[in-house]
Amino acid sequence: MKTLIEIVDNRTGSPVAAELFDEVTVEHFIETQQEWRPIILRAARQLARQGSRELIPQHFHWDWTAKAPELSVLANTFYGIRFEKKLQGLMKVETVGEFCRCRLPEQEGRALVYVDYVEVAPWNLKALMLGLGEKPRFNAIGSRLIEAAVRKSIEEECKGRIGLHSLPITEQFYRKVCRMTPVGRDSAKQNLLWLEFTPEQAKSFLTGEGL
Repeated sequence: MKTLIEIVDNRTGSPVAAELFDEVTVEHFIETQQEWRPIILRAARQLARQGSRELIPQHFHWDWTAKAPELSVLANTFYGIRFEKKLQGLMKVETVGEFCRCRLPEQEGRALVYVDYVEVAPWNLKALMLGLGEKPRFNAIGSRLIEAAVRKSIEEECKGRIGLHSLPITEQFYRKVCRMTPVGRDSAKQNLLWLEFTPEQAKSFLTGEGL
């Protein structure tokens, strides 16, 4: 699957057409190690020297190449966004597994699509770039990936229900931008905050209502 989506070019403030795809390969994982990780580590060192450790991405140690064996698992789907011949974001979702059940009281136990990992290229990370005195290159990468997860949920007949564990630095994105419902912290998952979409919230997110 390859689909044209809109992201925002922060140099002009205008939308541009990027490619969303689900044919993620090991080569894409290697690209993150070659192009993303050096920038994140360099920025982390600089931010630490500046005394701005809170701006260091909490996922700076992630290694997508370690997930290569998961590419062949049928319950997993990986999505990528590419623009200007560069990978702008990656996401992994699961349709089967221990976290693929709702926890919200009104839909507890129902099936959902679990968003396991989401990462955008470091040059698109607002907190990181602003901490370095620069503007992020592109905007809306994370939102487009979450949209893909919602559409996958609809495809799987889960009516748009998705769930995820959020890193502390991204909690406000999921709360304020995506308007997901926070359910509670999960002691079994590093005390990370669990958030969900109801079908109604998913529909509003896709249509932009209330955003």
